[in-house]
Amino acid sequence: MLTLKQFTETIDRLEEARILMAALEFKIFSILRQKKMTARQMAQHTKTKLDGMEPLLNALTSMQALRYDKGRYSSAPHMYKYLCESSPHYQKGTTFLKLEKNDEWARLIDIIRKGRNVSEYEGDDDPGFRHCFTHAMHDRSGPFAQDIARLVTRKPAGRFLDLGAGPGTYSAAILRKDKKARATLLDRSTALKVARELHARSSIWPRIELKPGDLFETAFGENYDTVFYSNILHVYNPEQNKKLFRKMKKALVKGGRVVLVDYFHTLDYSRPYEAALFGVTMLLFTATGKTYSYDETENLLSQTGFHKFRRFPLKEGAGMLVAFKK
Repeated sequence: MLTLKQFTETIDRLEEARILMAALEFKIFSILRQKKMTARQMAQHTKTKLDGMEPLLNALTSMQALRYDKGRYSSAPHMYKYLCESSPHYQKGTTFLKLEKNDEWARLIDIIRKGRNVSEYEGDDDPGFRHCFTHAMHDRSGPFAQDIARLVTRKPAGRFLDLGAGPGTYSAAILRKDKKARATLLDRSTALKVARELHARSSIWPRIELKPGDLFETAFGENYDTVFYSNILHVYNPEQNKKLFRKMKKALVKGGRVVLVDYFHTLDYSRPYEAALFGVTMLLFTATGKTYSYDETENLLSQTGFHKFRRFPLKEGAGMLVAFKK
C-alpha cells in the first residue's frame, strides 16, 4: 500500500531528478573531465549565471556527483567514467535518452487530457536520434544479455532473425553462446551502423548478416529456425503486432520458434511495477503502443499460427515468452 509519506517523498524526488538533468544539459561532467574548476569558471564555460550555477554545483556535491575542495569542484570518479564525453566508458546513449525523456514527460498531463497526436510520429526517421537511441538500447540491454542468451540457447538457435535488432547486443550474446548459430539483423540502416561499430571487430562478426529495412515493408526471408522480437511488441497496437506475427510465421521453418522479450503484465495490469510504469512511457513515446499481459500476447500469437507457449521471468520486471509455429 502506498502511504501518504511515500507519495509525497516520491514527488519530492523530482527535485533531485531535475538537478541531475541540469547537470547533463549543461554537460557539467564533460566540461570538468578530470580537472577542478570554480563555480565562476563553470558559469563562463556553460554561458550561465553564477548565481544559478553555484547552487547547482553545491547540490551536485551534496548528492556526491561532484567533489569540492578549496573553492573548486571536480567530478566524482564514477560520474567522470560514465558521464564525461571524453571517457572511454561514456554512456552517450543513456545520457541522450534521459534528456529526451525529460522533455517528453513534461507533456504527460496534456497527453492524458487530450490524447496522443499521431501525426507527430509520421515522416522519416531522424538518423541523429536513431544513432543515439540505439546506443542507449545497447547500454540498456547489457545487463539482460547473458540471461537471455542462456535461455535462448537451451536449444540450438540455428539460423535466426533478430527483428528491430538495434545494436545487436542480444544477438551477439546468443552467437557467443551458440557457436553454430547465424544471425540476420533487420533494422533501420542507422541502427545497423551502430551494430557494426560495436561488433565488427568481434569473432562473431562473420556469422552476422545486416539487413537494412522496415519491419512492415521489408520481406523477412524464409527458413529461419528462430525469430527474435525483443522490446518491439510494446511499440505497436494489437493489429500491427498480428501483422508482424504473420510475417514471422512465414519466415520460420515448421516447428520454428519466436522469442519475445518485453515487459509483460499480470492479468490485472498492476504488476510488475516496471511494466505498469512503462505503459505510461509508451503513451508518451509511441503513436499507438502499449504494454501487454502474457495472456493477451499469447492470444495474439494463437490467432496468427503459434502455440506451445513458455514463459520465463527476467530481472527488473521484464520477461521472455517463447512460442512455436504450428
